[in-house]
Amino acid sequence: MDSLKSSIKEMIIKILQIPEVLKSWFFLRKVGEIGQDCKIMGPAKIIGGEYITIGDRFYGGSNCRIEAWERYKGQRFTPQIRIGNDVKINSACHIGAINRIEIGNDVLFGSHVFITDHSHGNSSEQEMEVPPDKRDLFSKGEVVIEDKCWVCENVIILPGVHIGYSSIIAAGAVVTKDVPAGTIVAGNPARVVKTLQ
Repeated sequence: MDSLKSSIKEMIIKILQIPEVLKSWFFLRKVGEIGQDCKIMGPAKIIGGEYITIGDRFYGGSNCRIEAWERYKGQRFTPQIRIGNDVKINSACHIGAINRIEIGNDVLFGSHVFITDHSHGNSSEQEMEVPPDKRDLFSKGEVVIEDKCWVCENVIILPGVHIGYSSIIAAGAVVTKDVPAGTIVAGNPARVVKTLQ
């Protein structure tokens, strides 16, 4: 009798997981290369999926945006977004590339994280008269986040930044410069507040 109850319980759990599996498939089917056991909680927005590679055991929270822009108002780009294995991205995160964003293995993101390798315009005096949404997109360089980093809640990572191995980006930080491996950075702009052993 106990084995029958156990079997029924397992079957019910599997049936209840069907909507979750279908939802993940619906959003992740747009990605060019995807690993095993990946899951994304909808809704999610994926643009330029053919330029996106996701490794094994990825988890994406609800309302994530992963955008690899090939075209914008007549401009053409060859973007790359590469996400390693065992990456966890919590809800309402936004990753946008026209150049290249690389995220290593075993990286954890809190909610409401924004990572970009570009901006609307290059901040020249001429562009000040052009509305921001009409300016050309401009990249100051790629973004690299090495393995085992922890990017906490409400962090902004701007173009041209390299975040070193096993670093921690404190909640609310705005990262404008490279982060050395094994450090904790905090603030706006982010600066090293502690070196980890």
